[in-house]
Amino acid sequence: MKKILLDTDIGGDIDDAVCLAYLLNEPQCSLMGITTVCGEPEKRAAVADAICKAAGREISIVAGLDTTLQPVPVYPTPDGASALSNWKHNTYKKADAPAFMYQQIKDHPHDITLIGIGNMTNIAALFRDYPDAPGLLKGLYVMNGYFAKEPLPEPWYNWNSWADPLASKIVFASNVKAHKAIPLEVTGRLTIEAARANELFHTNSSLTKAVLDFGNAWLESSNQLTLHDPLVAVSIFHPEICQFEKGFVAVETNEESSMGSTFFTTNKNGNVDIARTVDKEAFYHILLSTLNKVI
Repeated sequence: MKKILLDTDIGGDIDDAVCLAYLLNEPQCSLMGITTVCGEPEKRAAVADAICKAAGREISIVAGLDTTLQPVPVYPTPDGASALSNWKHNTYKKADAPAFMYQQIKDHPHDITLIGIGNMTNIAALFRDYPDAPGLLKGLYVMNGYFAKEPLPEPWYNWNSWADPLASKIVFASNVKAHKAIPLEVTGRLTIEAARANELFHTNSSLTKAVLDFGNAWLESSNQLTLHDPLVAVSIFHPEICQFEKGFVAVETNEESSMGSTFFTTNKNGNVDIARTVDKEAFYHILLSTLNKVI
């Protein structure tokens, strides 16, 4: 069993919910806790709890930071939370997510893998406030960064970095035993039309219904589903899915026109492994078979 902590901005893009559903169904996953980040983290925590309850699970959940280490001109809210009235869930108040994560990490040294699939604020605050935390982790897997040659249409496309550039810089500079980043140009290859989202689920379970209910607002507004976050989780349990390259990552924190941009330098002594390829066929097979597993 692999001990996992999940830090997420669930409640907006449906892929966070799909990622959580995968972790709840993955037989080798021991989900030790969930922390939420970004605007209205209390509602995001309630969404995470509702999905866990739909799967028949009680998971420790903490509503984390909604203010960023570096100010940004937006305060995103979880549109998917409008479906909360349809599902049993606990209510939450903002709490100290970094302290919660640190306690779990300290109680299980070198045995917890931390997944970051939102902006990096909670994780950066963890590393800032508890400097020994990176060295106590078994691994850190994040959906963050963009390293392709073609420029992005806007800096905010690289959302998990742009939404708190300083936090992204702190996290990319950290030294964790297994520090892996799945960037946008790799996850972007896993895009399907919104109308095909139901194809991910062959079962009619409460978990399936909850994921689709909370993700419906996103699907209607975006007309597509890119499986960014599930790839991060799948790559932990199936490391052959992605091929990685080692090096260093720099993050732009000063120039407004390129705020949050990430830059990779190949170096065999680097502290970060970035994904360069993904086996799409194998990924879809693993994700679908796990999501549709009756537990």
